[in-house]
Amino acid sequence: MNYNHTASFLERLDGVTPSSNGWEARCPCRQDDNNPSLSIHEKDDGQILVHCHRSAGACGAAEIVASIGLTLADLRPDSKNSSTDFDPPKYEKSTPKKLTFVSKYEYKDADNVLLFEKVRFVEPDGKKTFRQRRPDGSGGWTYKLGSTPKVLYNLPKVLRQKENGESIFVVEGEKDCDTLTELGACATTMPGGAGKWLEIHTEALAGATVDIIADNDEIGRKHALHVYGELKKAGCDVEIFKCPEAKDITDHIEAGGSTTELIKVESDILKSEFEGQESQPELEETPEEELPPPSPEELALEQIRQLLDDPNKTPTQILNKAQQLTQTREETTLRDEGRLFVWDEFLQETVNDDYDWLIPGLLERRERVMVVAAEGVGKTMLARQVAICSGLGVNPFTFQKMPQIRTLTVDLENPERIIRRTSRNIVGAAKSMGFADKMHAHLFIKPDGLDLLNAHDRILLEQHIEEPKPDMLVMGPLYKAFLDPGTRTSEAVAVEVARYLDTLRTIYGCALWLEHHAPLGSSMTSRELRPFGSAVWSRWPEFGLALQPDPTHMGEYVYEVNHFRGARDIRYWPLQMKRGKKFPFEVTQFMDVS
Repeated sequence: MNYNHTASFLERLDGVTPSSNGWEARCPCRQDDNNPSLSIHEKDDGQILVHCHRSAGACGAAEIVASIGLTLADLRPDSKNSSTDFDPPKYEKSTPKKLTFVSKYEYKDADNVLLFEKVRFVEPDGKKTFRQRRPDGSGGWTYKLGSTPKVLYNLPKVLRQKENGESIFVVEGEKDCDTLTELGACATTMPGGAGKWLEIHTEALAGATVDIIADNDEIGRKHALHVYGELKKAGCDVEIFKCPEAKDITDHIEAGGSTTELIKVESDILKSEFEGQESQPELEETPEEELPPPSPEELALEQIRQLLDDPNKTPTQILNKAQQLTQTREETTLRDEGRLFVWDEFLQETVNDDYDWLIPGLLERRERVMVVAAEGVGKTMLARQVAICSGLGVNPFTFQKMPQIRTLTVDLENPERIIRRTSRNIVGAAKSMGFADKMHAHLFIKPDGLDLLNAHDRILLEQHIEEPKPDMLVMGPLYKAFLDPGTRTSEAVAVEVARYLDTLRTIYGCALWLEHHAPLGSSMTSRELRPFGSAVWSRWPEFGLALQPDPTHMGEYVYEVNHFRGARDIRYWPLQMKRGKKFPFEVTQFMDVS
């Protein structure tokens, strides 16, 4: 084991125990991980691999390391952003940082084009921290500046001020700049803070009249002296000032002071105080890569706060924009990052491989079921039976007691009055079995359908999913869940809708029960046993069921349950059902799973 590297990583975790190929520990993203779900493995080159095995809402590697104050780079012992020994944790290991947005500062080039932003947050202990981000070209942000020029703050105004021969203040931070700007002055600073003055900053101010306001501490004085020396060499008319008592210019102004009260630091005093210290002060600075980027929710809240502070926005505009900002989470953060295994190690892992049943013997969490049938066969009634019975703790096919699960039915076709009339008997029959009185089932009715290709409709759906947080999402018919724009192939449209439905499974840890139509045919018994439209729907679900009237029992409402695709596991599915007396469907024959 690369002891210094791996042992330091393990010290940040709780409940660490050896396993067959590494270690197990409680996932630091979870407060309730009493049955440790985190696996840690060290590769031959010393790189640390982490994987969360939670069946619902498993955490990604980036989320795991961020929750203990690290980045993915810290998993590599030879990374330039990592050290052989991690610094000691600065907060409780199992508790992720909760950052509060304070403000943001825009850095623009000479043409007033945004290059990057510096965002200020406050940690729970009151400590301020910053993240730098640049536009990624597609409406989002990337949190590494890379080769982006680290220009001066307020650069366009600084250049105009210099051209006009007017003085410019140089201070230590953006907040101080904004304080002076509110007073009508021109002020600038560098993005990296004290000790991060760059040659491009000197070049921008060359030949200008500059007044440096030094912070009243050792680092501030050293920084001011360094900038003074650089600007002197660049032909600037430059002086250094300090506040009479306050630490910085913002504190000075907030205490009722003014710029006229600043004290000029004479050159002989500078010499006596800083003889031999003209070099830029060496500061410890957290690299921008060390802090993880804010979550999509944090970013949305930040932007909503700005909207609320905008006096030019009407309440309607604020609400509409807020809805857009909260429409979805970045899919890149929701996708399963995958995991590379060696077969022997994979099979030897001591993890819980038990089924995570929602309906015992039939359906696991996060699995996808698609039921296909002709019009009038009863696939909608079957879906209601599954949702209502499961919400009452009744197995919808055996009618035996089972643990209650939370269900949400999204009906995209039927009006309220029809749903109410046709569902009362199902609820009454299930409750009469005495398993549960309170139903853990919800219903969202939208007869005109949804368009899951549309951001607004995705927002609407997720709003209704958020409240019940269902274990099973029942929805249909599928053809009313999206509107084909007509500019793409049906395959491309189906892929996007399927990916979004998979994203919902990932976010909420729910199974999907979808109803869909079969292609047209001359009769119910001649209809093809496959989903209508794109072949994507034939490949996508774990279980694809097709209901078809049994030709040997015509008129008796007996239905065969066939599979339009091979099931991915052996389950206790019905083979034959009939219209029942208590429930819409009663099973007359099950699959043999012995």
